[in-house]
Amino acid sequence: MLEVKLILRHPLQMTSWSRPLAVNWIIRRHASYILGGVYLICVNFLIPAVAGMYLYLCSGRQSHNVARYPLPDKTQLTEPYQCINTNGDLAICNKGQCNGKWKPPRTHHCSTCGVCRLEFDHHCPWVGNCVTLSKLKAFIYLLFLVPLAFSIAVFPVSKILVGHVISALNVSKQDEWANRIWWNWSGSWILCAGPFGRWIAGTILGFMILSRDRQREKDILPGYLIEEPHLRVTLTAGFALLLSVFAFVLAIIFIRKVLRGVTTFETLRSPTPSNRVSLALLDKLHLVCIPQTATRPTIIAPVLPNERMYDLGAAYNRKIFIEKPLISTSVPSSYIWPKLNPSVIQRLRTIQIDNPNPLISP
Repeated sequence: MLEVKLILRHPLQMTSWSRPLAVNWIIRRHASYILGGVYLICVNFLIPAVAGMYLYLCSGRQSHNVARYPLPDKTQLTEPYQCINTNGDLAICNKGQCNGKWKPPRTHHCSTCGVCRLEFDHHCPWVGNCVTLSKLKAFIYLLFLVPLAFSIAVFPVSKILVGHVISALNVSKQDEWANRIWWNWSGSWILCAGPFGRWIAGTILGFMILSRDRQREKDILPGYLIEEPHLRVTLTAGFALLLSVFAFVLAIIFIRKVLRGVTTFETLRSPTPSNRVSLALLDKLHLVCIPQTATRPTIIAPVLPNERMYDLGAAYNRKIFIEKPLISTSVPSSYIWPKLNPSVIQRLRTIQIDNPNPLISP
């Protein structure tokens, strides 16, 4: 989320520099009125959309998705649920101001926010807030919007910027001063992140040389910042490119988690060593309780490391994600129990037949 924080710190500045690019360079310099108009519309739509998503994710730091439901009577439960011990008890939280309140399944107490967050995924420091499943859709949209906004904003001048980088590198390698202080210095292979940083620093020196030799009267020409090599413009575009790639990779990672039916927090759980575990390890396990029925006793057994408790299949997980509202404004008045993986439930019922006490290793 670093890329989002930096871009949105001054969102209006993003739209302000898009106008000179569209008006001065695309329209006035190249007389491309249609392209300039489309560019202005796209950029001035995407940047506010990014800002809006960011502000939404920042909102409700002490109120959104906070667990405030009364502790249910476990004897009245009829559907399988996640429990914390062999008695089938439900979790409570005594941290912070929770004071023994019920902590529903998939809920985690965020030490930074000081509240128990329903459907907790992770705490994002760049928005200063927790990302929960109700806000995950907006979070992923934001991660995709950032590289999209960057791509559209830079597309008209991308070839020119690449040409400036190549020119600066060539000038730097041919300049006597740059060769003396950098290219011929053995320390350039170590300083600035090794060989890769050596080329970056050399290119920056090339921009400095080009700036020194540039004729100042060209400053008055429309689109001057684009037509002529400028270190500030190139560094801004390069840094935004790295942040956009980072955001896109994060978006793909979170999409994969959505399809697998897991949260970031759930992927950090400690694995169990085998299918059968000793009582000493129960505190580290995710347990499932299948309530007693007229024909079947209560079943309490652990979820295996290779099982995802809330994975309902990629197709159904995708359906749930798509149907979630992009902007969630309120928490349901009554708690909605999350569905458990049918394969896990079927396995637990099977091992109960084979071993009446599946929690204890032989």
